[in-house]
Amino acid sequence: MAPATSSTSRAHRIGSLLFCPVCGTLLDLPRDDQDEIECHQCGRKEPASSYENLPTKTYSSPNAFPSALKSKRALVQNTMHGEEAAKGRDPIAQEKCEKCGHIGLSYKEMQLRSADEGSTIFYKCLNCGHQTSTNN
Repeated sequence: MAPATSSTSRAHRIGSLLFCPVCGTLLDLPRDDQDEIECHQCGRKEPASSYENLPTKTYSSPNAFPSALKSKRALVQNTMHGEEAAKGRDPIAQEKCEKCGHIGLSYKEMQLRSADEGSTIFYKCLNCGHQTSTNN
């Protein structure tokens, strides 16, 4: 079978990808010096102009751009999963106990003063049970 030449049907476009209308194979991007792209599977030739003015969408991972704020948030781990959340266990802060030096304090945040003032955070050591509080 001789390689197919350009016909009236155009390459199928999905996003910024082009597929051969004959066999469905993903077509390569054309080089600057190419006028046509040949399908590796069936040999059909598609004009390189099919790639002109294609909209391009890019996506990035939420972790792709680190920030100081995200680093600070990472110090506090919310360990409420499954049964723990159902039992009402408190989240854990990676803070050091003043009494025994253990790292890992459960905490609760409560608004005890007027609404325009900061909240109070109550900490409890997971090792010795020592309790302390801080006003924000």
